[in-house]
Amino acid sequence: MAALLLTPAMANATATTSHLTLTIASKNRAEEPRTVQLRCEPTGGTHPKAAEACKTLLAAGGNFDQIGQSQTGAQCTMVLRPVIASAHGTWQGKPVHFDKEFGNSCQATSNLGTVFDF
Repeated sequence: MAALLLTPAMANATATTSHLTLTIASKNRAEEPRTVQLRCEPTGGTHPKAAEACKTLLAAGGNFDQIGQSQTGAQCTMVLRPVIASAHGTWQGKPVHFDKEFGNSCQATSNLGTVFDF
């Protein structure tokens, strides 16, 4: 039986790799949720704008509350169709549990930028 040995460089890479499941779901469950996988360091997953999303999260230190307001500058309607933006997984080895409600999916994307632009 072969033993698996991690070098310090390999162990560090594992600790800093970030894997997130991002979801935008209608609060009343009237529509199917949209979900993507985002991996950073190295960039990958099913997110259509993974590199930009990782860059945004890196600038915010992985803190979704620090991403900021009006990231995209989109003009959103005031139509009330509540959605919940969720992120779960790990960011640089630390657990992530983020859930925030918005009036509609445009507002979620406008506030959370490319991270939730899928």
